[in-house]
Amino acid sequence: MKLFKAILAILIFTTTVTFAQKSVYANFPETFDSPDTSAKAHYKKADVALNSGAWNFDNAILAALQGHDKYNGKQGVRIQQNRAKPSYVEMNFDLTEGASKVTVAYASYYKDASCVWRLEYSTDGGTTWVQAGKDINAEAKELKTAEFILDLKGKVRFRINKLGLGDGKTDPNIKNGRLSIDDIAIYKN
Repeated sequence: MKLFKAILAILIFTTTVTFAQKSVYANFPETFDSPDTSAKAHYKKADVALNSGAWNFDNAILAALQGHDKYNGKQGVRIQQNRAKPSYVEMNFDLTEGASKVTVAYASYYKDASCVWRLEYSTDGGTTWVQAGKDINAEAKELKTAEFILDLKGKVRFRINKLGLGDGKTDPNIKNGRLSIDDIAIYKN
């Protein structure tokens, strides 16, 4: 009888944990591996058709300079340095089942100074943006993963906002190097 109760308890626990886990949206994680880097090789603001949908790149490119850019797979995103205004990689589309979690792989580019970025979300089609979690200081030269636990319902979209801290060339106290981003995973709520 004790063995039966133990097995039953394990089955109930396993079932509860399995149903509590939220699934990743279709076409995520966004790996930025397609199209190739020639589709977005300049920092000028433009839309890019990725596997997950259309994204807007503002002062960002698809990049795969080996030993400099940090990415998994074929390529990733590089966001510009030394800008006074923020630079973005943002979704041009909504996900319909909210979000329970977002993960983002990030690193500081090559030998650049560190930089600061944040994850933001919009529930009104990109009209207004709200910060999710805390600012992230990208100091590491190898990819790390930032995890954001959320409880967002309904339509939502996300962006990476690299803060415009100013020009580190004119003021060495400003740490505003380039940022590498890859593998954005968004979990349904």
